[in-house]
Amino acid sequence: MEERDEKRFYDFEDGLNHSIAKAFWSKLVPVDLADDEATALEARIRGLRDRPSAAAKKRARVAAPPVTSFDEQLASFEAQFEGGFGGPQFIAEERGAAAAEPADSPKKKSKAYKQAAIDTARALLGKEELEGLLAAGNLAGFMERIHKVHKAATGLLHPLGDLIPFNKMPAEHHRAYAEAVVDLLYGAGDHAARFDRLAGALAAAKVVTWPLATILSALVYPEEHVFVKPSFFEKQAAVLGFDLAYDRAPSAEGYARMQSLARELERRLRERGLAPRDLMDVYTFLWRTISPPKTTSKS
Repeated sequence: MEERDEKRFYDFEDGLNHSIAKAFWSKLVPVDLADDEATALEARIRGLRDRPSAAAKKRARVAAPPVTSFDEQLASFEAQFEGGFGGPQFIAEERGAAAAEPADSPKKKSKAYKQAAIDTARALLGKEELEGLLAAGNLAGFMERIHKVHKAATGLLHPLGDLIPFNKMPAEHHRAYAEAVVDLLYGAGDHAARFDRLAGALAAAKVVTWPLATILSALVYPEEHVFVKPSFFEKQAAVLGFDLAYDRAPSAEGYARMQSLARELERRLRERGLAPRDLMDVYTFLWRTISPPKTTSKS
């Protein structure tokens, strides 16, 4: 379900989520299940996980203590980026300018990439273009656009945890995923249902992660949606005293809390005189400041 801190988190048949350390990954053996077996297993796990007792245990998870304070975060940000979000250092290192090269350009990418990734996503994931590819049954063309967007956002997505598994998604899952993407980005229904549909399509293909579930919305609609890496959000929630309580598996309910946390952080930044242009800037502030800087000893 997730990989972080050199651990992989799995949903077990007992309905609980357990972690396995990196040293033991080589001992895991894949098991092939027929579709009906896999469906029955997933239903049983969900049934166990959704019992009131299991939910109570999840929500009772003890939050980690704050690793820093909000004032320390502000001081760290201001020390790194003179002029704040609009300053030349932030533009050079993080935001970048509008995309001047296509996502698949052979030229070496600049360190700053976020604006280019946003521009690439908006150029390649337009409503009419995606719907046209689906209508024509051109799933290869659809997935090629997704891959180009992911490539433009490689500074956000993890090669091992996100990109490599996604790139190996079996072809039989491409249509369900593509339809879920169009519905998420341009559907008229409730956003929660559309988010869960995408998360379900990724889960069915066994490639679901929070970054993959949130990257496209965060790039196409950065003013409204936020990119999520749960470990950073957990630390930020502790700093702000925010009740994040969420499931490790991506869900609309959990995403709503992540989004609320991002909005609360944005509000506090503006109160302190900083002006993030969107939630991508808010995310960047979070990940650049949430962990205390490493110290080195001098001989």
